[in-house]
Amino acid sequence: MPKYPKLISKKIKYNSPSGEIIIGKYIPPFENNSTGFGFKGVLIEDVGTGKLQCCECGYWCENLSTHIFAKHHLTALQYKMKFGLLQSTALKSKRLRLRQCKVMIELRKKYKQCNMTFNRNNCYASNRKNKPKAVESQNKYGVCRLQLIARIKELSKEMNGKTPTLLDLKDRYGAIIMTLLHERFGSYVQLCRKIGLDPVTSRANPKYSREYFIEKILSNEPNFRIFTVNEGRALYRYFPGGMKELKDIVKKIK
Repeated sequence: MPKYPKLISKKIKYNSPSGEIIIGKYIPPFENNSTGFGFKGVLIEDVGTGKLQCCECGYWCENLSTHIFAKHHLTALQYKMKFGLLQSTALKSKRLRLRQCKVMIELRKKYKQCNMTFNRNNCYASNRKNKPKAVESQNKYGVCRLQLIARIKELSKEMNGKTPTLLDLKDRYGAIIMTLLHERFGSYVQLCRKIGLDPVTSRANPKYSREYFIEKILSNEPNFRIFTVNEGRALYRYFPGGMKELKDIVKKIK
């Protein structure tokens, strides 16, 4: 019988027949499903029996595809999309996968037409364009919403309770975390408030004021397009009317 490659089988405690489930390469913490069973983007596999849990009703079985179709009238694709699983994830126990793998190996040796190939960028490809990636993919790289929050809290703990700035997060986890925080939460300041941290101003931005913008306009006339992106964003804090209000003030000063 064919053997699967050896992977790091991480386990966590769970309300399963044996009390533990295998999470493989997934990185906790995970978001709970709205149904109350399992986690988003995680295939729940019991350590002792090898059975899988249905995230719809909590039932344990070896062939999840058959169960969800007969009981919940869901296809495998609909089930995976609903609970954030990858399309390539098999909804069967490891024992059944190994048996089917052995059968397919023999068929491919015997019949050439069984050697199927797929074109690039097909609908089953993991890097398909214009389609959002499954939560399971985020769990494998530790970039789902709860995992990002856990990283912020971890770094804050190492900094003796100080709230890390975006630059601190960039230095620790790489520049990609700034993009991920913007995609998942939008505002880093609001996120800090939600998780109980005091938001801080990044040390990369200078401290602006009304006089700062007025002096810069006066010293660079008649060119009014002299502000950087960060300056343009900060401009509206001091001049709600934007450039029009600033120009009017400069004209009055002159």
